[in-house]
Amino acid sequence: MNKTVLNWIGRSLAIVAFSSVAVTTVLAQSIDEDFARELKLVEGLKVYNDQLQKQLDAQQKAQADIRKSIANSKDLEPQIVPLLNKMLGALEQFIRADLPFHMDDRMESISELKSLMLNSEASNSDRFRNIMDIYTVETEYGNTYEAYPGTVVIEGVETPVDMLRVGRLGLYYQTKDQKQSGRYDMASKSFQPLPDSANRDIRKAIKIAAKTIAPELMSVPISAPEGV
Repeated sequence: MNKTVLNWIGRSLAIVAFSSVAVTTVLAQSIDEDFARELKLVEGLKVYNDQLQKQLDAQQKAQADIRKSIANSKDLEPQIVPLLNKMLGALEQFIRADLPFHMDDRMESISELKSLMLNSEASNSDRFRNIMDIYTVETEYGNTYEAYPGTVVIEGVETPVDMLRVGRLGLYYQTKDQKQSGRYDMASKSFQPLPDSANRDIRKAIKIAAKTIAPELMSVPISAPEGV
């Protein structure tokens, strides 16, 4: 075998060896990259599992608190009914002392609540919810205004009028011919006539409340606060 052949064989073996080393290096790099990706995935799953465990612990604690509240509620049951009756009594007293608007409807709601309190099939949660519904309605009356038809006894005659309620600041009426207006007086618990000069302002306020004209500043007489 001549020298040229030996040189060729040597170079070939060197190329094969280098190729093997290169392939091994590439495979090692690929394995390292795959391992790094898997490790990153495992770390992500660990964080996710830790978060789920925290949520599970919180849910178990919430369930324990709920079970404890249910157990404690049995001890509170005898106190709930007297409290609801007290709330209902205060609500009725408040309505009777308030401006006399929609009194039939408001007292009918009180009557229905009283019936609900005596209904053995009603739960305390139903009773409480209904009482709070009426409390909410009564609260909203203080933040709204409205115009509606009604009747007022004027000089001994029950007369059809247009009523105007401005929050709980005032309750007014005006006859259909717009010639006479009045205001409810809390001190005397009766409607008192207003001077003729108030007719125009009352009529305008009624139209605003009835939404027949664009909203604007109302000008109506109000009673001075008690003690002033």
